[in-house]
Amino acid sequence: MTIKKINKQGFWVALVVIAGVVLSAWIYLKGSSKSNEHAEESHTDHEKSEPHNQGEAEAGHTEGETELSLTPKQMTEFGLQLARVEQGAVQQSQQYPAKLVANTDQQAHVVSTFAGRVDSVHAMLGQQVKKGQILATVFIPELVDQQANLSIAQEALTLAQQDYQREKQLFDQGVSARQDYQRAYNAYRQAQIQVQAARSRLTALGATGNSQGRYSLKAPLSGVVSQKDIVVGEYITSDKQLFVIDQLDQLWLEFVMPSDAGVNIQPNQQLSFKSLQTQNTFTAQVQALTAEADRQTGRLQVRAKVLTPAQELRPNLMVTVMLQGKDSQSVLRVSKNALQQIEGKTVVFVAKNEQDRIHFTPQAVELGQYSSDGQWVEIKSGLRHQQQYVAQGSFLLKSEMQKGEAEHGH
Repeated sequence: MTIKKINKQGFWVALVVIAGVVLSAWIYLKGSSKSNEHAEESHTDHEKSEPHNQGEAEAGHTEGETELSLTPKQMTEFGLQLARVEQGAVQQSQQYPAKLVANTDQQAHVVSTFAGRVDSVHAMLGQQVKKGQILATVFIPELVDQQANLSIAQEALTLAQQDYQREKQLFDQGVSARQDYQRAYNAYRQAQIQVQAARSRLTALGATGNSQGRYSLKAPLSGVVSQKDIVVGEYITSDKQLFVIDQLDQLWLEFVMPSDAGVNIQPNQQLSFKSLQTQNTFTAQVQALTAEADRQTGRLQVRAKVLTPAQELRPNLMVTVMLQGKDSQSVLRVSKNALQQIEGKTVVFVAKNEQDRIHFTPQAVELGQYSSDGQWVEIKSGLRHQQQYVAQGSFLLKSEMQKGEAEHGH
């Protein structure tokens, strides 16, 4: 009986120990399962929080980004314009100092044929004049003598003509001899020649027979008076330059260019230049290049004809000529107007169409070179080819986004 009782007690002790072990194992396994589930949920949440990798286009959204959504009508009201990221050249240009000079083929230097005293001046510096317009009047003593000689010759012609007509009438009536008639005719012809010669001399000198010694200086072509060196009352000589008239629609552009500048320039090539005063851009066409570079400086002299004349362009005006560099390779590019700064990062607003609304997200980008005309910028990373973005009006989106963040903060 005692042995049976002991065996029975040992059985129950063993049963309790086994139950405790099973219960402990069950509790441990359940806790491990919950830990794994929590780890998986954390991993899943982390994956959801990371941006999906869609190439360079999806890498690097801005921190705390806010997405905006607009309808097509709202886009029109905001003045937003969309474009697609494209492949193209970001053209670079080189700039050189240049100067506008007068086209000597279309320039006139006005001098006086005679020495004399200036009576009046009718043209001012910078004035636009027409061909044949009187610039100044000069009193010429020598011209008085020439006009007097013409008057004497005209009087002699009148007397010779009267004598000839009388002798001809007598000869026709048979009263006068032929030799008297011939002598009167010769005298008449000689008087005509004298008058014609005196008039020709005055015409060649640019004067008339009844100007009373006044000589008019006239513009030989239409243009602008660019130089003037004449005042009323001064005595001028025939070797003094009084006026210079330039045609400002025929200006030249001159500059020097290093022979190793990496720019290929040819005759008849068109180029752009910019005024330093107004920053306006104009066009010129290359007319001539020096045959070879200067031996000491290695520079080439270039002359171009201005194709877009303007009132602000004048001889001796300093400008900047812009020459396009060699063709650059095709890169990923967007409009410069698309760039905005958010939280210290350069971003481009990417557009995505969903049903009847368009969503805009700021995408951080890495920039490369800017084009010389300020129109394009290279995108090294952050966007992909043909991705839609806001090309115009991105500043309004940035303002709306910052306004929304401010309201959310309150």
